[in-house]
Amino acid sequence: MAKVEILTGVERQRRWSTEQKLLILQEAFGVDGTVTDVARRHDVLPQQIYAWRKKFSPPKLNAPEIALFIPVSLIGGSERSGDSSKRSCVRLKCKDVEILLKNGRLLRIAAEIDLEVLSSLVACVEAA
Repeated sequence: MAKVEILTGVERQRRWSTEQKLLILQEAFGVDGTVTDVARRHDVLPQQIYAWRKKFSPPKLNAPEIALFIPVSLIGGSERSGDSSKRSCVRLKCKDVEILLKNGRLLRIAAEIDLEVLSSLVACVEAA
């Protein structure tokens, strides 16, 4: 014969106010709090505390759709007097340009690259 257990009490479903949820979150993710201990003290599951944290966390910002450019300055030897503008143009066409992106990657390109191509390239590398 199988054992049968009869439950006679009313199942409880607690309603937590927003203020109570925020206090529990502050306690759980505070300096000395742990989610497990706080969940045990308030008689909730740790998963519930994580769900509340997700619910009340600010929305994540999406990366911009287009590439943004920032001002740059050239680092290197200074030009001597004379025909410096012609020499700098010739020098730039011969060298590559290195761009350090926000994600820490280094992009090395030819100095004469088209700006539209560069914009697409930066967007792709930033997104990867």
